[in-house]
Amino acid sequence: MRANALAAVAVTLCLGCSHNPPTVPVSGKILYQGKPLPYGTVMFQHESGGQPSRGSIESDGTFQLSTYKLGDGARPGVNLVRVACFEGSDPNYKSNAPEGEIVLGKSLIPRKYNSFGSSGLRVEVAPEGAQEFELVLEE
Repeated sequence: MRANALAAVAVTLCLGCSHNPPTVPVSGKILYQGKPLPYGTVMFQHESGGQPSRGSIESDGTFQLSTYKLGDGARPGVNLVRVACFEGSDPNYKSNAPEGEIVLGKSLIPRKYNSFGSSGLRVEVAPEGAQEFELVLEE
């Protein structure tokens, strides 16, 4: 009887378990006005939805994406891309806001890139192997 109760609990717990879709390592570089974008955030959203991939843009314009765990990359298939770069993301930005308050400031790239729907950026992530993308933002 006790074994049956334990088995029922184990089955119930596993029903709550979920398996994340596969990801592949994705990195790249973002250029704006012919130069590397020095900071900000890039996100990939799989066309079928779900958890987006995210990465911070480094001072040389490079990024590495994470979806479910650090550095795991993005889901294979078509992904919409959004890029955000606000003056508040600049490590040297000085704000007049009260301490602890997050201030984005103005966008330093065209606002269309701040949204998956308007950025016009789409990439195809292959199902295997590390991928590297160069994203060029235009005026």
